[in-house]
Amino acid sequence: MENKRVLINGDGITMDSKNPTCQGIYIRNGIIEKIGNNQEMKKIAEREKAEIIDLEGKTFLPGLHDCHVHMMNTGLSAIGINLYDCKSIPEVLAKLEKEKTENQQEWIFAYGLDESRLAEKRPPTASELDQLFKDRPVYLQDRGLHYTQVNTIAMKVMEFTADEEGMGRDEVGSLSGRLQSHANSHARKYFFDKMTWEQRETAIRDTAQRAVEMGVTTIHAMEGGELSSDEDIPVFLAIMADLPVHVVVHWCTTSVEDVLGKNLTIIGTDVLLDGSIGSRTAAFREPYADNLKSSGELYYSDEWLAHYIEAAHRAGLQTGFHAIGQCAITQILNCLEKALYKYPVDDHRFRIEHFGFPDEWDIRRAAALGAVISTQPAFTYLRGGPNSVYADRVGEERNRRAYPIRELLDAGIVVSGGSDSNVTPINPLLGIHAAVNPPFIQNAITSYEALKLFTIDGAFTAKEEQLRGSLTPGKAGDLTILYKNPLTVAPDKIKEIGVAMTIYQGEVVYKK
Repeated sequence: MENKRVLINGDGITMDSKNPTCQGIYIRNGIIEKIGNNQEMKKIAEREKAEIIDLEGKTFLPGLHDCHVHMMNTGLSAIGINLYDCKSIPEVLAKLEKEKTENQQEWIFAYGLDESRLAEKRPPTASELDQLFKDRPVYLQDRGLHYTQVNTIAMKVMEFTADEEGMGRDEVGSLSGRLQSHANSHARKYFFDKMTWEQRETAIRDTAQRAVEMGVTTIHAMEGGELSSDEDIPVFLAIMADLPVHVVVHWCTTSVEDVLGKNLTIIGTDVLLDGSIGSRTAAFREPYADNLKSSGELYYSDEWLAHYIEAAHRAGLQTGFHAIGQCAITQILNCLEKALYKYPVDDHRFRIEHFGFPDEWDIRRAAALGAVISTQPAFTYLRGGPNSVYADRVGEERNRRAYPIRELLDAGIVVSGGSDSNVTPINPLLGIHAAVNPPFIQNAITSYEALKLFTIDGAFTAKEEQLRGSLTPGKAGDLTILYKNPLTVAPDKIKEIGVAMTIYQGEVVYKK
């Protein structure tokens, strides 16, 4: 049975320069057939006996993209404890204590731990957690996902060795339970590998539902590898067609053979070259302003990276890396340059996730090399600016240059927008607002440029600009309907625009 749907009386933003606006749209069997004025659309509806949706003046636009989501991690928050609002270690412990049950074998899982918001400026130690949970494993997830805090029994269950890289120690040399680098990967692998298929599927579906409620119709999902578990990938592949959003799976592994074996076209992408600002592990040439003993760290050698990029390109796979600090950005551009010299690829669209603190020279190099940037405007909006975590960590000068989207666009780089959920929430309107209203005005972009980040340029980043990202006949019938037009509303009100409806492949998947 054919599915025919006509939208009329709307304020359409097509993101197609040939036909930038329209009043209505006709979608047939999940594909856009025609855009036009109300009179044209009413004639089509009558002729095709199509269902009519009267938008009553609301704005419709291409289905919004979130180009960096950890779907599994985001969905797990449905079963975990949110620590983000805690202001001190006693508050953290009190919130965890409420979860005490008779089942002492069940893990305490919490997320959103943000030490910069705690009065002590550190997470609770293993010994502090042991006072409440001596025999029950505790797993606390850093808000930025760059370290894990556990108690003593958890370290024992996960079979850590005392000399494993990344094992934190307190002032007297005892294991603190703070796990970074390889120890963090070890902990995440153990924790996520033990989940059941049903738990994984529940988490994925939970995230998909949250996304459509925010107007998202396409998610670039950063899954598997050291971020969660490779066991997540078969679940994604089994249920993706049944989800109310289009999911582009980024398997964050470096095994070319495994990715080809699953018939995927993207590998790596959010494999970590360095860490985060919050955990002081993003790699800089100068030390952190609030810890002169640390300048972050790089996790891979240049030789290995160049060889890996070349191998991915030879296999026809799109790839990329997480890089936040200036040293990580310089390193990955050096290695991309070497790989392309040995094996040139015309349209590789090598992705650099975040691209937080680039030097001016590296911005020009990224443009010349054809890299695309997947970034998160909400990072600086929520955590940057004067008197912020970023200001504390990196100092005023570096803070002002954080995530310079204006410079990236001016250099001719294609930039896409995302949330890095659950680091910041899935909310493209917040991302658009943040890009237009950054903490430092020199980094601001226009409302139209910001909308491109989450529509057509998001699709371009995934090599899908011929399939979605604009309201163009022949493309997917994915639409987001908003109560107001983000291009005409006051710039400081964009985040307040509500999502009225989400349409995916011609079907209404969310309606307020």
